[in-house]
Amino acid sequence: MTEEFLAAIWQERRRYVRDGRIKQPHPWRVALSQGKVSRKALIEYVKNRYYFLANINRKDAQIIANCPIPEARRLLLRKYIDEEGQDVAGGRLGPHYYMWLEISDALGVSREVMESFGDVLPVYRYTVDAVFNFAKQQSWLEGVAATYATEGRMWKRYTPKEEHKEEGLLGEGEALVRHYGLPKDALLFYNVHSDANDEHGNINEAILKKYCVSVEQQEQALAAARFRWENQEARSDIVYRYFVLGEN
Repeated sequence: MTEEFLAAIWQERRRYVRDGRIKQPHPWRVALSQGKVSRKALIEYVKNRYYFLANINRKDAQIIANCPIPEARRLLLRKYIDEEGQDVAGGRLGPHYYMWLEISDALGVSREVMESFGDVLPVYRYTVDAVFNFAKQQSWLEGVAATYATEGRMWKRYTPKEEHKEEGLLGEGEALVRHYGLPKDALLFYNVHSDANDEHGNINEAILKKYCVSVEQQEQALAAARFRWENQEARSDIVYRYFVLGEN
């Protein structure tokens, strides 16, 4: 039953793509891959995305706070510590969102500007805050399901390769090096975060398999996944509209 439920989540995402509700690939990613984003627009994107990265772990903390099951909380805590910084538990790596600042440093944006969030678009800020508010107001399982739906490369695991539509597209980090001259040592975020996301997706999947078992829970979880896809797509649309179309 749970295997069928997980398959249903990814079938629903494929339907979203077929219906155009998820653009795959998104025009923003295509523009960045092809070097068609101006350096000025890239800087604004980097500022806005930092607001997402610096705040998204608050969402994970809220899910943990809502979770009444110790075993599940402990699994979620592993994921949380990875993102918040393994150094808090004696590890080597710090917060993933601080790794993003290596990119803004390379682009010449001061830490003061980045940390102030003063240049974040209000509409972008709204979409990020909506993710936190969802996790706060809904059940912990809905929070896990919403996270699972957009965790790293999980969608690729359940989507036939011919539907990925990524032929010829550079990864974001690759595009920053090739088109915008960023040094490779500024890309620690991409190197660390992509691998961590795969493990985190596995954690969320294991939790859903074990605890999201009733029909009602699964219906709520699927609705949570839809919310997160639509939220993620909205953020990409905002970036493309303001930082690509807005310059034309």
